[in-house]
Amino acid sequence: MKTETKKLDKCQVQLTVSYDADEMKAIVKDVEKVFLREARLPGFRPGKVPIELIRKEFATGLKQEIERAMFQKHIADAVKDAKLDEVGIADVKDFKHDADGGEYTAIVEVKPTFKLPTYKGLKIAKNDTSVKDADVDEQVARLRAAYAKFEDAKEGEAVADGDFVQIDYSGTVDKKPILEVAPEAKVVASGTGFWTQVEEGRFLPEILDAVKGMKAGETKEGVKAKFDKESAPEGLGGKKAVYTVTLKAFRRRILPTDAEFAEKAKAESYEKLVAGIREQMEKHAVQDEAERRENAAVDLLLKKVDFDIPESQVRRAMDGYLQQLAERAQYSGISADYFEKNRDKILKDAEDAATRQVRLWYIVDAIAKAENIEASDDERGRKVVEFILANAK
Repeated sequence: MKTETKKLDKCQVQLTVSYDADEMKAIVKDVEKVFLREARLPGFRPGKVPIELIRKEFATGLKQEIERAMFQKHIADAVKDAKLDEVGIADVKDFKHDADGGEYTAIVEVKPTFKLPTYKGLKIAKNDTSVKDADVDEQVARLRAAYAKFEDAKEGEAVADGDFVQIDYSGTVDKKPILEVAPEAKVVASGTGFWTQVEEGRFLPEILDAVKGMKAGETKEGVKAKFDKESAPEGLGGKKAVYTVTLKAFRRRILPTDAEFAEKAKAESYEKLVAGIREQMEKHAVQDEAERRENAAVDLLLKKVDFDIPESQVRRAMDGYLQQLAERAQYSGISADYFEKNRDKILKDAEDAATRQVRLWYIVDAIAKAENIEASDDERGRKVVEFILANAK
């Protein structure tokens, strides 16, 4: 067996494997022995079919099996002989064999070679992880609101933040009813006896702002709203609307007192409840900052070096990315139409993510070897990033 190599693009090497006449004869003989033993033809007992007839009747099968044997017999030795750091075999082609010998060409994917980027002394900022009192107050307010109860409003009371309101509303765009402009936009066109909470993100913000301070039975006309260009229903992007809003009834939000809040949250006291909330926020702030710095270290490494990587590994990483995306979509209820409409972007994002993942794996592996960092495949990345951050400026 002899080998010749030629370097190709994208981590591929063309490996030509040649056999001399004796080696080729032995391969053909071994394959023909199997056919002699197993071939079945009318008029002949098993194992008694003449070889000339087998070569004629089973020409295609013989050719395929000879080529398979040529490949399997010495491919591992050929790769080793050529000193290739193999990742996989991308293709096998150009089989030839006759009385003088044989050869074939394998396209071998190999691990990339690259210059390891500087990874010590990287400038990675450390952000303040302290928690402001105002942020704690905001979180306490959100949690307190979760324990609120609602009561029917008394006569003469006005709507405030957090109340549940029942409204009638109707809108126009360019003095035409919204449904004439956008037939599919029923929710934002009009409503009767519609209940919503006066809270950000619940409904059109201009209507929620308009009902604040209103009393049951009151009507406001000329409430102006503008639809976002990107997220508005079809036909309304960037359009301005005018609404008439009537407040039919509402239920007041009653927030718990400090003592009630602590009891509902199963805390010993309101003070300990707030202290516990602060502690959790501080813990999350530290975790978020650690994650930010890890991502910053990874980004810096990837920016410092660029190299080709085996396409088969990118494809496998893409498959994993798309599988996870499909599983998340199943649980979140994303329709198949979304994937069809955004197919090109999804595939591009998957390829970019896979390329980043594979390239990072090689960089991490190289650093681990350079610094004698011993860890399992699952732990190696974390250990290397910890090392980089420990040596960062």
